[in-house]
Amino acid sequence: MQNIHSHALDQALHLSPGTVRECDLSRGFPLDLTVDAAAFLRDAEPFARVAVFGMKARLTGWWVPDDFIADFVKAAPEKLTGFAACDPTQPGYLEELAHALETLGLRGLKMAPMYAGFDPRDPRCQPVYACCQERGIPILFHTGTTFCRAAPLGFSRPWLWDEIAVQYPELRIVLAHVGHPWSDECLAVIRKHPHVYADISALYYRPWQFYNTLVLAQEYCVTHKLLFGTDYPFAAAEPSIGGLREVNRITGSSGLPAVTAETIEGILARDAFALLGLS
Repeated sequence: MQNIHSHALDQALHLSPGTVRECDLSRGFPLDLTVDAAAFLRDAEPFARVAVFGMKARLTGWWVPDDFIADFVKAAPEKLTGFAACDPTQPGYLEELAHALETLGLRGLKMAPMYAGFDPRDPRCQPVYACCQERGIPILFHTGTTFCRAAPLGFSRPWLWDEIAVQYPELRIVLAHVGHPWSDECLAVIRKHPHVYADISALYYRPWQFYNTLVLAQEYCVTHKLLFGTDYPFAAAEPSIGGLREVNRITGSSGLPAVTAETIEGILARDAFALLGLS
């Protein structure tokens, strides 16, 4: 198994106090998001490979430096693949990206348009996309909702990436969380474009939506474009795996269509890193 979606950060250093408060309110209890390397690796035991990244989004108070991720990966370089982060609303973003890829050796990119307050089609993104397409660097985008009040939901709708995929047909793209709650849009986009995928991270604890998303993916014949991820520390490995394998439990004896074992085990067995050019 592989995990294409996990975070590393130090809450005291990398999140603003307001962001921490909003996170606590969203969960209904205090949640320390600081990621300890030893605890991270214990959680990651089921996985042969794990993608790990921070996030850069000044608008909503997230800023995890690429150097932090590069140092975090050193805890288990044979297992962990570090991704850079990019906020194109900030000065020096292209220089930071070049440093992350050329000096730090990070192999993917995480972008969060809604959190940072930019349309993913913004012209400031064009050199980022061109660079990543040329270098074979996959980009994982946050899509879908959030608890951060200042983040514009309009910059997170999955249909926005249709235009990007047309313009950059060889760019490997992952739309995180299947764009929830707009999963239907996300599935329509990944069906169209050979190198656009979605990850199922942080969905198992919304079981009705999760079930409907996977059934719709079967109907669209795009289950092969779904990648496994957890969203650690927001969601842990074993509950995420178990939640996928038990996704049909919510239907009971209703007679509703099932998410097939082929779909479930196919997601868990998928070589996401190969699909994204990270073999």
